[in-house]
Amino acid sequence: MLILSLSFHHHPACGRGFYKSSSQDLQCSRCPAHSYNDREGSWRCDCEDGYYRALSDPASVACTRPPSAPQNMLYNINHTTVSLEWTPPADTGGRNDVTYRIICRRCTWEPERVLSLREQSHANYTFEVEAVNGVSDLSRTQRLFAAVSIATSQA
Repeated sequence: MLILSLSFHHHPACGRGFYKSSSQDLQCSRCPAHSYNDREGSWRCDCEDGYYRALSDPASVACTRPPSAPQNMLYNINHTTVSLEWTPPADTGGRNDVTYRIICRRCTWEPERVLSLREQSHANYTFEVEAVNGVSDLSRTQRLFAAVSIATSQA
């Protein structure tokens, strides 16, 4: 004779500000930084305005924002080459995956921060350096970048 014993455990729904990402979770977790939920029994927390979670970020990770602009942008011209230097943004947005986008008008690209200028005398170039992270493309706010304009005068 086989006796089957079943027991059901009722796990109460999480209250506001808490969530369970899986039905197997025994305990509720507090919403991570810069996130919230307004309903009981939630399986995730939504990001506050201006904060985002990358698609690859788990629900347990804090919501983050795009970084501020790079700082202290400098340049050096050596014949037809300009070198750009800058320091990281003051605010990384809470992430450690900051990279940089360089936009240049009238340039041909060479490695990283060294750019080759076209062979034009008295030309004007504008360089924009934007710090980006894993949530920058999710934001609809205006881009933050450091810019420098350079006028060349070749003989």
